[in-house]
Amino acid sequence: MPQITKYNHTDFSHDEILELKGNRKIYVVFSTFSEREADLVASKIELLKTLPAGIIDRFILNHRRAGIEQDRTELTVAAKAPETEIVISNDFAVPGMGSEKGKGADMRRTLYHINRTFDGNRSDAIVIFLDADVLPGYFGTHFVTGLTGALLRGAEFAKAGFWRQMGRVKKFVAQPLFSVIRHPVLDGLSEFSYPLAGECAGTLEFFNSVSFMQIYGVETSILIDGLLDAHLMADVNLGLYDHEHHTDKNIQKMCFGIMRTYILALKERGLLEFKNGAGISDLFRAEYIEQSGDRVVINENLAEIRYRPLKEIL
Repeated sequence: MPQITKYNHTDFSHDEILELKGNRKIYVVFSTFSEREADLVASKIELLKTLPAGIIDRFILNHRRAGIEQDRTELTVAAKAPETEIVISNDFAVPGMGSEKGKGADMRRTLYHINRTFDGNRSDAIVIFLDADVLPGYFGTHFVTGLTGALLRGAEFAKAGFWRQMGRVKKFVAQPLFSVIRHPVLDGLSEFSYPLAGECAGTLEFFNSVSFMQIYGVETSILIDGLLDAHLMADVNLGLYDHEHHTDKNIQKMCFGIMRTYILALKERGLLEFKNGAGISDLFRAEYIEQSGDRVVINENLAEIRYRPLKEIL
C-alpha cells in the first residue's frame, strides 16, 4: 500500500517555506458562486496577504455569475484585492467542455487558465484550492503554509484534514465506503483524515495528470487517480474547521455523487465487473414520508461528466 505522508500545519515555518520555495510559483485559488460569498472571500484574500512577501505569487478567483452582469463578489474583490485575477467560469472556453456547471468543471477551467499563462516546468507551479465558505473563525494563513509545506517537502498532492463538528458525508458515507473494497493501493484512501475536503494543493503537473468529475465526485476521482498512478501524496492536519451546513437534500446528492464516482472509477480501472444486466445508474431514486405524513418520491438525474486529464488537450 502506498504511504501517505502525514503532517501538522505547525510543521512548517515561514522561513522554511521561503527557503524551500526557491523559484517555484504558488497560486491560491478560491471558487465562488453569485454573491453569497462576496465578503467572505475578500476577507480571506486580505488575510492571506499578511503572509511574508514571496510566499504567494498569484491569487485567482474562479467565479460563476448567477446572471450575465458583473456582480458584488467581483466588485468587492476588485476593490479590496485588485491584484486578484478573476476567471468567469460561465463563458470560459476549454476544448471539449461546454457551459456545464459544477465544482470540478470550474476547477478544471481554472487549471486550464493557469496552464495557458504559465511559462515553465509545471512541476514547479503549486496550485492551492481553498473553499470560500469556511467560517472566518476557523480560516487562517496556516491553510496555505500547511498545504504548501507538504509539497515543498516532496509531495505532489496534499489534502487538508481537520476536525469538524458535522462532517456527515465523510463520517457516514465516504470513510465506510472507502473501506468496503480491499485493494493494495486503494487501501490508501482510508489514510486521508478528511478525504472530501475541498482544501487541497498539488503541482500543476499533478493536476494535469488526473481526471476531474464535474460536480460532487471531484475529490474522490482525484484521490483515486493519485493513488492508482502512484503519485506522492500527503495529508495535512489544519486543526479545527467548519463552514455553512447543507440541506439534507443536498447531502443526499453529494452522497450519491461520491458513491457513483467511486464505483465508476473502480469499474473503469478494471477492479469491478458487473454482470447479468447490472450497471451504474445516473438516477437517484428514493421515497420517504414527510412529517406531514405525505409520501415524497425522488427520481433525479445526477449524471456527471468525467473529464479526461488536461495533459491530453494541452
